[in-house]
Amino acid sequence: MTLAYVLDGGMNDQPGAGAELYELFPSVQHTYQRIAEWTGIDVQRIFEEERQPGQEHRQGIGAIRQAAAVLGIADVLAEEYGITPAAVCGLSFGALVGATLAGAVERQDLFTLLMRLREVPPPAADHGPQAVAMLRIPYDTAVRDLLADVPDVYLSADLGKVGTGQERMVLLGGYRSALQEFGARFPAGALHVSDDHGAAFHSPLQQHISDFLEPTLEAMTFHDPRVPVHSCMERKALTTAEEIRDLFRRNPTAPVSVPHMIGGLEDGGTELGLVLGPAAFGTFQNASFPVVHVESPDHVFEAMTAVYDFGIELPSTEAGVTQ
Repeated sequence: MTLAYVLDGGMNDQPGAGAELYELFPSVQHTYQRIAEWTGIDVQRIFEEERQPGQEHRQGIGAIRQAAAVLGIADVLAEEYGITPAAVCGLSFGALVGATLAGAVERQDLFTLLMRLREVPPPAADHGPQAVAMLRIPYDTAVRDLLADVPDVYLSADLGKVGTGQERMVLLGGYRSALQEFGARFPAGALHVSDDHGAAFHSPLQQHISDFLEPTLEAMTFHDPRVPVHSCMERKALTTAEEIRDLFRRNPTAPVSVPHMIGGLEDGGTELGLVLGPAAFGTFQNASFPVVHVESPDHVFEAMTAVYDFGIELPSTEAGVTQ
């Protein structure tokens, strides 16, 4: 039986994430100290700083805090209990951290990129503010057909089945005015435009981020991952350095999909998933294999128990997560 690490996107950060593990495990303390050196942000600030009102998510410390928490958890599992995955996958921002866990990107390079991301200038405001909207639709609805005649509204994320499984949740990105106009086609309350996120993430409207980060990505060294990295953009296992580079380049503008991630893991024979770090855990509970959330010290024990209860065959440390 095989084990996969699953990482959520970057919108689940909360101050304090990772602090309990930091207090208990020297390996986590070492991880955070290195991150503090790479970023110039001290450990307590990583744990405690909150995003300021009006500040875009990428401008805060949230992504750095969430990445640090995930890496710390992976280090505890590997160093304390010998647990390493046979595959990894991540949604959105989680895909970048997952590729790092798989050894395709050096940890320092990941945090250099995250620090650079904090410096991205705002997009041109020619067409007004951007936004994200949530929409529940019948599961068999073709989202691209639904949006075919809708200008300035794009599929950002397919979160898969919700409720009884007859519906799916999708996130749409676009200009706020276009999203509001599109929402008028549905019953009242069916489409909810978020007031918290002012960027149409995973859409062509984020091309300015790709352009800004390209010199940084060009300077980075990518490696063939030690274990497959299952894409969140298509149902595919990424196994080469160039595929990982393409994942990083496309991440700001390409739509992402939980069904692609989970389906890829199912194709690869995954029989237990550990969801590492801050997560909307229910997002991954429609998988055909059991999933266990690992964020706190108690969760670490539950993960260890699940690995042994399910008879997971662990790969060698050399083939697992990277330090």
